[in-house]
Parts: sequence; structure tokens; C-alpha cells
Amino acid sequence: MATDQSSKSPIENIADAESIEADRARREDVRQKVKVAREILSDKTLPESILETHNERFGREAHFVITIFSLVVGALLLTWYLWEDSYLQNEEDLVYNLGLIGGIMMLLQFIYSARKRSAKMRRWGNLKLWFGLHTVIGISAPAIIVIHSRFELASINGTVAFIAMLVVVFSGIIGRYLYSQVNFDLSNSRIKLTRLHKDMHANVIRPNAGLASDIEKHLKGFMIAAFATPGNIIQAAMVAASVDLRAKYIYFQLCQLKVPQATTGQSGVSQNVNLFGHEEKKILKEYLGVLSKMAHYNAYKQLFALWRIGHVPFIYLLLATGLAHVLAVHMY
Repeated sequence: MATDQSSKSPIENIADAESIEADRARREDVRQKVKVAREILSDKTLPESILETHNERFGREAHFVITIFSLVVGALLLTWYLWEDSYLQNEEDLVYNLGLIGGIMMLLQFIYSARKRSAKMRRWGNLKLWFGLHTVIGISAPAIIVIHSRFELASINGTVAFIAMLVVVFSGIIGRYLYSQVNFDLSNSRIKLTRLHKDMHANVIRPNAGLASDIEKHLKGFMIAAFATPGNIIQAAMVAASVDLRAKYIYFQLCQLKVPQATTGQSGVSQNVNLFGHEEKKILKEYLGVLSKMAHYNAYKQLFALWRIGHVPFIYLLLATGLAHVLAVHMY
């Protein structure tokens, strides 16, 4: 039976209205959450907070790996400094077993590569856990092999294998850092750059038409230098290392631009005033910051591609020389 609205008291009517408003707010909240979820699942622009969390996590992981690696290297250098020739001289079985353990661990590294590329192995656990295991073995196995060598290089094939191992290990640490610099989404930065580009023209360039050519000349020079495709790994490294400093320098140059004042001072001589105010400087700084971030990404992406070209051959050199070393030990 329908409720007679006229029989309700004013307090009851207010309570009903508040209930309806609360229900509408809950539906709107659910609608917004569904919208965000659809954007994430459809691989569109991610919310800035999610992108920042994702980027910070990869940065923290890279710094953690580099820190652990540095501690292990420091411990090995200290051990080398304190090492006596008499150490492990009569422990041939222990030395042999250390080499065996280190060699097997190095071979296990290839399982990670197969897990990434083989469709049949995609169900073999989470790839993140495999990568963590790959990192742990990649640091601990060479440390074991260094102790196995007793800090001396006694044969040619052993020396080649040892050098190849060091190159692969240091290259792997560098690759982990490069990966942390390119493994993030730039869609929000592109959208932000589009907005800032409009703000630049509307609030910075157009109101200062007399110096617009100078402003655009500085910005164009920065973009040409920052986004040029590097010809080799050295150029890519130089761009990655210098792009932030270059952006700060361009910002400083633009802030130094002055425009002649229409009136004269008390001395009767025309004066120059700063071209940009606080708001214009804020837009300019933010604009250069986004450009710098995208140029930084572009340079590190080139470095990562070149790194992969150089890293893989040394892996196979390590495998070949390691197997040759094992055969030589058992044959002679």
C-alpha cells in the first residue's frame, strides 16, 4: 500500500530527502570507481597517483638491487685485501664444490630467460618472483665463483670466463637501473604537455609578442637537442645525463629576458623589467619539467635498447668459456 506523503511530518520528509541524496552520492562514487577501473583495464590514461606509485616501486627496487650489489662488492674487495695465499690451499674439495655450486647457479639464470620467452613456461610461477630469483642468483653466484678462484687467474680459459662473468654481472646491474628508468607510463605526461603547451601560448608567448621569437628559439633549441635520436651509446648517455641540467639552463635564460619599460625612472633613462611574473615562471618551469621527463625517458629507452644488444653476446661468451673451463678441469 502506498504511503500518504501528506501524512508525514516535516522531519520525516527531510530524512527521506537526506536518504535519497546519500543514495545518489553512493551511486556517483561507484560510477567514478567503475570509470577508473575501466580506464585501467582498457590500458588508457592511468590516474597520476597510480602511475607515481608504480614508478616509485621500480625505482626503489633498482636502488635496493644496486645497494645489495655494492655491499657484496665491498665485502669481496675487503676479503681480497685480507686474503692470504695459504687460504684454501689444502681444501681442494671445497674449492671444487664452490665452483660446481656457482656454475650450476649461473646455468639456472637461463631458466629465467626461457620463462620469459616460452609460451609453455608461462604458468611456471609469477614472473616477478622469477626476476627476484634471477637477481639474487646473479649477485650471489659470481661471489661464490670469486671465492672458488681464490682471487687468482691460473688459466687462459678461466681468465676469459672470469672477465666475461664480471662484464655480465656489471652489465646486468646497469640494465636493471635502465629498466627502472623506462618502465613507466607517459600517457599522463603527454596529456599534461598538451595542456601546458596551450597555457604557454596563451599566457607566456602571446602576451609577450615582441619577444615571442626569442622564447620559441630557446624552447626549439632545447627540444631539438633533447629529443634527437642518439647515434651511439655515448651520445645517449650524454643526453640522459645532461637533459635536466639543460632544462634548468634554458629556464634560467628565459627568466633573464627583459622587456623595455614604457616609462622612464627618476634618472630619465628608460629601464628594463623582467619579462615573466610568478605565474608565467610557474608555467614555464612546469612545461620544461614535463619536456625534460619525456626527453629523459627517450634517452634511457635508447640506452636500454643498445644495452640489450651488448649484453646478450657476453652471456653466450660466458656460457661457452664456462663450459670450456669445466671440460679443461676434468680432462687435465
